[in-house]
Amino acid sequence: MKPSDVGEGVNERCDDERETVLIIEDGTDLTLRLRDMLTRRGFSVLQASSKREAMDALAADRAALVMVDAGSYTALQQRTDRLAAVCRLTGIIGASLDLNDIYRAFATEVGRLIHYDRMALALRNNRDRGVTVLRLTADQPATGWPEGACAVGKGTGIGWVMSQRTPHIERDLAESKQFAEDEVLLKAGIRSCIRVPLIVKGEAIGGLCLDSTTPHCYGERELDLLKPLSEQLAIAIATGRLFQKVHRLAITDELTDLFNHRQFYRQLEQELKRTRRYGHPLSLIMLDVDRFKRYNDLNGHLAGDEALRLIGTMLKNSTRESDIVARYGGDEFGIILPETDLRQAWVQAERIRAVMEDRSPDGHGAPNRDRLTISLGVACLGPDMRKAEDLVRAADQALYRSKAAGGNQTSLSTSYDLPYRSTVPEQGR
Repeated sequence: MKPSDVGEGVNERCDDERETVLIIEDGTDLTLRLRDMLTRRGFSVLQASSKREAMDALAADRAALVMVDAGSYTALQQRTDRLAAVCRLTGIIGASLDLNDIYRAFATEVGRLIHYDRMALALRNNRDRGVTVLRLTADQPATGWPEGACAVGKGTGIGWVMSQRTPHIERDLAESKQFAEDEVLLKAGIRSCIRVPLIVKGEAIGGLCLDSTTPHCYGERELDLLKPLSEQLAIAIATGRLFQKVHRLAITDELTDLFNHRQFYRQLEQELKRTRRYGHPLSLIMLDVDRFKRYNDLNGHLAGDEALRLIGTMLKNSTRESDIVARYGGDEFGIILPETDLRQAWVQAERIRAVMEDRSPDGHGAPNRDRLTISLGVACLGPDMRKAEDLVRAADQALYRSKAAGGNQTSLSTSYDLPYRSTVPEQGR
């Protein structure tokens, strides 16, 4: 470095009000990393060819600081950055059980430490041996990776790190391709990869993949930075999944896998607020199984439970995605219909009744192999209904009229001047 170069650097420092740091050039990768690190922290960085030259510049007030040992400083700063990132991520994990928030925070913290062009998570499914792939950043290189549930193909990198429970680095795919997906990655522009298993209590629950279009982007340094963050992520995922499971159990009926009584009223209250805010109609169908006690007596309670499970599945398959289906209690079910008026609700109730009549579980051992049918009552939120219970009461009253008339039919709430009732063959009742 010439003295004039130092002078120019000092002038630049004064112009942009940045402190100038001199580092002793030794031609190693650590010097380049140190230069990049200091630049990212807002310093103006110059290099000196010798310690004497650097000290002369410092004495002449042409620099604020001279870095002599790039390796020690770089290692110390990396350790500091890693601990800070772990602390920030731990704070977010402690404050939120929302996995999406944690994923975003993780991607941000990793990006502060390690360069990557793409990051993805592959999480093991509890139901099968496949994984669910989540992209934590935009998939800029068009790698064609699937997103969502998929099988762990034989010979894949993520399958290997999960089975071996050890990380793996591919420094340059152009020089060596070790896994099934490497050829596709290379054609998409990916040159280096790092894959890390996510382990909780000795079990691999998934894997983390970082890809870069730069060859030799990843090594032991990057792995050392990534390990503590991936350990925190694995714990957060396991905790978040446990919370989701507990929450699901709290709001779901175990037998039918529908919302339970408590969640039914929570959902209905939410829809009431939306209806009052936006002025959309809101309807409710209440239904129960005709002569279900007789069915239980003839076929046994296990058969009755199976019938309720089948009815729950039938209701989920016969309703719209926006509808909310719940087991109200016993053999009674409720269906909340947002943005649906009374006539539309009646049409939907009739469709459900017809499907049930056509696909009902057989009553084995019953006279004439009786088939289960349902009775339904339909009500729409009216101006005089102040509470959720008012709408439920109106639909219940309509349901009781259907049962009193012989069952296997749909009745409307008398709150409206639409007193029609479904017509069914006499033998179907």
